[in-house]
Amino acid sequence: MRRTLALLAAAILLAGAPAMAAQEPAYIVIDADNGAVLLHSQADRPWFPASVTKLMTAYVTFQALRAGRLTLTSAVKISQNALNQPPSKMGFKVGTILNVDNALKMMLVKSANDIAVAVAETVGGSEPDFLAMMNAEAARLGMASTHFNNPHGLPDDGQVTTARDLAVLAQAVWLEFPEYRAYFGIPAIKAGNKILRSPNKLLEHFRGTTGLKTGFICASGFNVAASAERNGRHLIAIVLGATSSDQRTEASARLLNQGFAMWSGPTKPKLAAFRAGPARGAPVNLREQVCGKRAQQEDDGTVDPVLAKLGSASVLVPRFVLMDPVAVYTGRADPGPGEVGGPPPAGMPMPKLRPRVPVGATALPDETAALPEVAPPISLVNPN
Repeated sequence: MRRTLALLAAAILLAGAPAMAAQEPAYIVIDADNGAVLLHSQADRPWFPASVTKLMTAYVTFQALRAGRLTLTSAVKISQNALNQPPSKMGFKVGTILNVDNALKMMLVKSANDIAVAVAETVGGSEPDFLAMMNAEAARLGMASTHFNNPHGLPDDGQVTTARDLAVLAQAVWLEFPEYRAYFGIPAIKAGNKILRSPNKLLEHFRGTTGLKTGFICASGFNVAASAERNGRHLIAIVLGATSSDQRTEASARLLNQGFAMWSGPTKPKLAAFRAGPARGAPVNLREQVCGKRAQQEDDGTVDPVLAKLGSASVLVPRFVLMDPVAVYTGRADPGPGEVGGPPPAGMPMPKLRPRVPVGATALPDETAALPEVAPPISLVNPN
């Protein structure tokens, strides 16, 4: 009966829609607070993580901060190895110094690959040593189907994961380091006169989004680890393999809506022990499907962050201003911890970011319409 309802719901979603893509996405939705698995499909299918990799780069860095091995004002130096990374990148010349706080913002908002390598070299002493730390943490967390060969997520046949494993990582980041959550919720940074916007369109189009990380390479398609809060509940959705950034945004928003409408009590399977099926075989490769013969850049930062016009079927809302772009700097002349304009002192929670109501509106549209507790396949057909 449950399967029949799911198929019926999927049929309704697809009524009148164009033919679906050959490869449906992998996804999982969890309750971040208790680890309950609410929705899933192909959650143990091997996949390329793309720039969602930077969640682990940030996680290992947060551990170093907590252990006192560095502070938010410690120096991060751009090496030739860092500068050699392909875009998306900041492009600072070799020898440029910035602090950890600004490096994290550039890495997580701009998805800068050169900064990810510079951070890795700062924390680990060398990129290879940092990769060993990343893989050790993946093993400790129980990410048995994950392996990292670089700290940024650019194409590498040996850099693989699953939706389930990324949910484990995202939950660990959320629960273990609440003082750094706000990094993932910054919609834009300002570097000099340039405004660099996050590819995570959920931040300013979906009520309650708290952030985390997107990713894209041609082989992986458009990925996201998305977190959201509603009525005191915190959910995390992982979507791997959307065929456009808009489809990634729409699909993750729909999954989060479904998850918030579901019960996450003790009979739900828990993520720590959850296995939807054995992770075997080569990772899904969507290069031909997503990029074809087009010379699309292998990164996250070239993706247009402007959402296409919302269709009538969209669950997203018109853009609202979440916060002003956050200024980032090079050099070590930045304000110190606790000073005006500077990062918070180590251990101090970063300010909670709350969406502002759109101009002319009295409140953000409510997205909590009742949904059935079923898990139909999520169609990534663009509703526009």
